Amino acid sequence: MSHMRGLAYALFAVVAWSTNYLVGRFLVAGGADPLAMSMLRFALATPLLFFLAKFPRYRGSAPLLAALGLLGVAGFNLLLYSALAYVTAAVASLFVVLASPITQTLEALLARRRPKKAALLGSLVAVAGAYLILEPYIAIRSYLGPLLAISATFSWAAYTVLVRRAYSLYSPVEAMAWISLFGLAAMLPLTPLSRPDTLTSFSTLFLMAYVAAVPGALAYTSWNVAVQDIGPRRSAALLPLMPVLTALLSYLLLGEVLTPTQLAGTAITIVGVYLSVRR
Repeated sequence: MSHMRGLAYALFAVVAWSTNYLVGRFLVAGGADPLAMSMLRFALATPLLFFLAKFPRYRGSAPLLAALGLLGVAGFNLLLYSALAYVTAAVASLFVVLASPITQTLEALLARRRPKKAALLGSLVAVAGAYLILEPYIAIRSYLGPLLAISATFSWAAYTVLVRRAYSLYSPVEAMAWISLFGLAAMLPLTPLSRPDTLTSFSTLFLMAYVAAVPGALAYTSWNVAVQDIGPRRSAALLPLMPVLTALLSYLLLGEVLTPTQLAGTAITIVGVYLSVRR
């Protein structure tokens, strides 16, 4: 039961984050400041998380919470939104898809064991399938974009592997509330460098409220529950489904036609994800 629940929570997070790349790219292309976006996103998400967690009491482990806030909130989001100024959402999501094999490898290294060969192979197959889906949309304006995107990927992989250590003191939703607060605090010294005036339009504020609530508070909490239930490896194994879901939504909502290569990539990705999440 917990296995299926964990997969469902991880899938919800992946679906929500699929929309985050599109919204983030749209806002950055319109002149929104990545730093101001990250700060506003979690300034809105943090109170919502504490409400969802029923305002949990602080029970210690500040160094761990601060590290998780830096990796999963401040570092990941600043790097990702900054990358979207130089690459398309497709390129950014492709790099984050790489978090699947990277998470597996990092988890194995910290546990001082070898990664499961079948699961690692499955994640690499899924990444190859994701590339076939995203290839028509890949465009890079500067090599700084891929560098920022791969840095965001490593930051997220480290967060996913380490977040379970907080569960000895906090539930997943309680941990996320405190992690979000520490992550927001890590960004505060950068306030003088931000440009909040780029986020003042009604449409921008509406979209920021969305990314704070859905790809933010709800998706982060769901991801934490998934990591608790099925572990970092199986949770990260679902990340390659992001381009599959994006392509499917584009077909259903926008009427975009999928090429034979993209259809093949979809099938390859699903097979790879299946191999990665098997017990």
